[in-house]
Amino acid sequence: MFDFFLKVKKEVKAYEEFLQKNSSSKIEKWEDIPLCDKANYLLEYPIEDLSSEDVSKAFLIGTSSGFSKSGSVFWLKEATDESAYLEAIKKIFIDEYEIDKKKTLFIVSLAFGTWIGGMQIATTLRMLASNMENVTIATPSLDLNEATQIVKKFGKFYDRVIWICNPSSINIIYSLMKDDKSLLDKKLVFPVVGEYFSEDFREEVALKFGYDKEYVYSIKTGYGSADAGDLGIESVATVNLRKFFNNNIDITRKVFGTEEAPMMFVKSPKALVESINGELVVTKDQFIPLVRYNTKDAGNILKKSEIKKYIDEKLYENLPDEILYVFGRVSDSVIFYGTNLNVSEIKKYLASLNGMSYGGLFEVKEVVEDEISCFEFTIYVEELKEALHVEYKKALMEFLKKSSNEFNAKYEKLSNAVGKELIEVKLKLISELKIDKKHRYIK
Repeated sequence: MFDFFLKVKKEVKAYEEFLQKNSSSKIEKWEDIPLCDKANYLLEYPIEDLSSEDVSKAFLIGTSSGFSKSGSVFWLKEATDESAYLEAIKKIFIDEYEIDKKKTLFIVSLAFGTWIGGMQIATTLRMLASNMENVTIATPSLDLNEATQIVKKFGKFYDRVIWICNPSSINIIYSLMKDDKSLLDKKLVFPVVGEYFSEDFREEVALKFGYDKEYVYSIKTGYGSADAGDLGIESVATVNLRKFFNNNIDITRKVFGTEEAPMMFVKSPKALVESINGELVVTKDQFIPLVRYNTKDAGNILKKSEIKKYIDEKLYENLPDEILYVFGRVSDSVIFYGTNLNVSEIKKYLASLNGMSYGGLFEVKEVVEDEISCFEFTIYVEELKEALHVEYKKALMEFLKKSSNEFNAKYEKLSNAVGKELIEVKLKLISELKIDKKHRYIK
């Protein structure tokens, strides 16, 4: 792997400049290599300097969901990434959902446009459907009303409906589907992307859609990002291991130092994953190669030998030698239906509004009503004026839509699906707060 570092250093202009700026001594071993991240590397240099290849040789130009100083971040991908992804997806869905034997309808309810996640999944599944007679695909994107209509109208012709979405969209889907009992009887499954979810949530989804609560595949996910690609995927064994930890809190506390088990994955063989100061660091050869890239995700690698004394032999035998586990983002973010909204950026924006009376503090509260998550922003101001509420709501929504293309694509469609605004804004006087109250931006 050190040879890969030397190759990138020699061939990639941006990386050579990065090293000159960020390493104070000669790099002789792997541990000497400085960490790069989105801010100090990918956003710091022109995209044409981040690869040894000519930009025009890229197979694909896509974007991340974006919540950065420049809005969307563009990524270049190689054709080999796509072909390998197609074969991996095909194998997973054959092994886990028998799409080679059962008539299957895929519904893709993700943001499209140039966002790599939704675009790549939809394109891959269309290619898959064109070569498998048992498979049909529909791509209603984020219009959950249309997606529901398709499933209600055509679901009866299929053995299974595989609905790809964000985890937090599932409760909206259930609220739109719950009157059609036939579709809630072991018909729907949800491979999901975009956000952390608990093991209790997986069991809740299983029960809502007609399965035993221990059914592993009612909802399952992988781990990766637009920049680093796919880094891991859940398997029956890793999910069952997480269920074990979820049911044995004392052991979970001993192994992870917390009472909630992290998400656990079979690590991709295409990347080197390290954990440094509790954050996952990735090295991967791709069109824009990454060397010790800090994902800012909290997690680590767990060797199965470390937990042998806690688990039964059958579960132990099926586990990979190394398990990648992830707690989620290190930085404070509001997770709006799979989209990260950065709290620090929101704070900075509110403080920049001239003449608006922002008192320097806001709180965000997730309110669940009828199983639907809404997000209530309370903005503390120095004086209350009747027009301020409307102005702050308008300003906040404009900022969030401008800062994240993914959020912009999602918000109206998801709100329309549930028939109400999913973000509300309240104003309170900062003078009303008690001095001894502990405040956080996220509540």
